[in-house]
Amino acid sequence: MEESFFIKVNGIIYEVIPEEEGTFTIFKFDAEYMQILRNRNKKWMRIDYKTDEPILEENKEVEDVGRLIDRYFGRE
Repeated sequence: MEESFFIKVNGIIYEVIPEEEGTFTIFKFDAEYMQILRNRNKKWMRIDYKTDEPILEENKEVEDVGRLIDRYFGRE
């Protein structure tokens, strides 16, 4: 597995920890904040902690974090 890295979105520092199968655990203010994944359509989605299923909703923060993850891995 890859090591964690940090990104900055709208002045907030997030720690990103790559997990299995393209999932990322995101920490905000030193606390676990959310898990996200990129679907086959290259759309970033938040994962529901209770069901482990992607949440189908528009979420600007998830999109912004995902965009910088893509940039980190050179996938723009």
